[in-house]
Amino acid sequence: MIELQRKLIGDRIRNDAFFRALKAVIRPGTTVVDLGSGTGLLAFLASRLGAKHCTLIEYGDILDVSRALARCNGIRNCTFIRKHSMDVKKIPPVGVLVAEILGNYALEENIIEIVEDAKRFLKPGGIIIPGRIEQFVAPIISDRLQKGIDVMADVGYDLDFTEARKICLQNMYVRTVKKEDLLAQIDAQKQWDLIDFRKKNRSVRKASVRWQPERATTVHGFALWWDAELVPGIGLSTSPFSPPTHWEQIYLPLLKAIAIEPGQTLELLLTSDTRPKVKINLTWEARLLGTSGKPVSSQKLDMKKGFLF
Repeated sequence: MIELQRKLIGDRIRNDAFFRALKAVIRPGTTVVDLGSGTGLLAFLASRLGAKHCTLIEYGDILDVSRALARCNGIRNCTFIRKHSMDVKKIPPVGVLVAEILGNYALEENIIEIVEDAKRFLKPGGIIIPGRIEQFVAPIISDRLQKGIDVMADVGYDLDFTEARKICLQNMYVRTVKKEDLLAQIDAQKQWDLIDFRKKNRSVRKASVRWQPERATTVHGFALWWDAELVPGIGLSTSPFSPPTHWEQIYLPLLKAIAIEPGQTLELLLTSDTRPKVKINLTWEARLLGTSGKPVSSQKLDMKKGFLF
């Protein structure tokens, strides 16, 4: 836990974005709840910016550190609750809800389910930070990332590890994606998901996106990243084109590289499932469509097949 907190505290881009977002919404009398508060940094920033009271909800032992930090810094307008937010029955309604529970894959920490539940803590017209999350996908045309994970394709010693390889590749991988790894054309980046916390959001999210490469190319997998609007005009991004943060991108591999000729279409079907009974599952199906629009090839990968318990 402390290692994660070290990365978070050391991420000045993240910290500055949340500071500016809080500064934009904190007014005299504002009350705040910080979900998954960790060391308490965001709640402490809210307090310094003039919040009347902050409630920190954190089920980990790091809450003891947070209490100590509050004492050291003379911060006395905080309440500390050691529970998961879904287990908290009631707190006084607040004006601002902060939920920095974003993962490398935006939804891996169940931000949708946690925020949907925590809306009951908000006063009418209350503000949620982040307010929106957009998810993006782009084809990877470099074999650099695939080579780094596809080690079972050639084990050697006259051994065939195909069955183990299938399991390994049906997972998402946290990797640093470089701009040169991506399909280089103006429409390469596709938004495949939009979460607006002012509305009710589903745990199962599906999308279909398509690309028509301008020239013959080979696709080895797909990159995922997200943009979060904390409040209007202030955001964070894990895009390969943005300044790096402690977050990285997600690489979704393929079982077999897809060679695409001019006139053919690459289609990707994505399904994300973060229901509590599932925790997290992602499936991705890549289809190559011929010039007639009919499928030429298809391969589907499913994280449920990538986990061994």
